[in-house]
Amino acid sequence: MASTTAIKFALRPTAETLADLSRPIDSRHLKTRKQGNTTLTYCPWNTIARHLHHRAPGWCWEVQSVQEVGGSVVVTGRLTIPTADGDLLHYSAVASEPLESASKAPAAEVAASCCLRRAAALAGLGLELWG
Repeated sequence: MASTTAIKFALRPTAETLADLSRPIDSRHLKTRKQGNTTLTYCPWNTIARHLHHRAPGWCWEVQSVQEVGGSVVVTGRLTIPTADGDLLHYSAVASEPLESASKAPAAEVAASCCLRRAAALAGLGLELWG
């Protein structure tokens, strides 16, 4: 019989979790890219996930819908963060990406990662990057 190992983490109070999420992301974790004549600073989705693991233990990401609308993929998702107070903090976001995007990744993946970053920003994580 195979054994399973449960991952244990300590939930934190709501106020502490929100305060930690609101701390700016250290610039060493950020990347830049050119979009037209503009240079954008961003935090990759996998770095956002690492910060969520550390700052909001027990978080959960759910893609709620993926639709094609007018030549773009539109993704709706929800970030849920449990707290020691018994609260479940929910942050929903929407993002889209043109089907004929210049990105090397599929449009649905690009839109889903942007959707996660937006939901995390609504929780306070990386909010400073959105201007």
